[in-house]
Amino acid sequence: MALFLSTYVNKIDKKGRVSVPARFRSVLTGKGFDSVVLFPTVNGDAIDACGMDVMQGLLEQIGGFNPFSEDRESFADVLMSDAIELAFDGDGRIMIPADMLREAGIGDQCAFVGRGDSFQIWQPDALERRKTEARTLARSRRADSAHSAKKGGDDE
Repeated sequence: MALFLSTYVNKIDKKGRVSVPARFRSVLTGKGFDSVVLFPTVNGDAIDACGMDVMQGLLEQIGGFNPFSEDRESFADVLMSDAIELAFDGDGRIMIPADMLREAGIGDQCAFVGRGDSFQIWQPDALERRKTEARTLARSRRADSAHSAKKGGDDE
């Protein structure tokens, strides 16, 4: 199974087009897609990107909610109404809507960040800050886990 891995930083041209990394395009085309689906992250600091298969999975999850619940309405509103499918041009580029770029704080460059079954598009400096926070949190959790395991071992 092909996955979206690694990070690539690409320039956004004056017309607002950006080349989706060849590796990411090959994952999508390998699944039979000649497009990518974009939607804002829930907290608005990046843009989520995936193939239609992942969108279908999200729709199925939303469909599992009580049909009259606020959760179902909220998730459907946020995910489906803001999503946009963009076809690749002949050079593998897409034109990300200006409002999505603005909301994510993206200017003339963006970072494509693999997340396994999907990827995100970030403003490069914001991505570095996020990665620093994530590493700090992961180290803290690992240290807490090791401390708890050691403490549990002492009690036995």
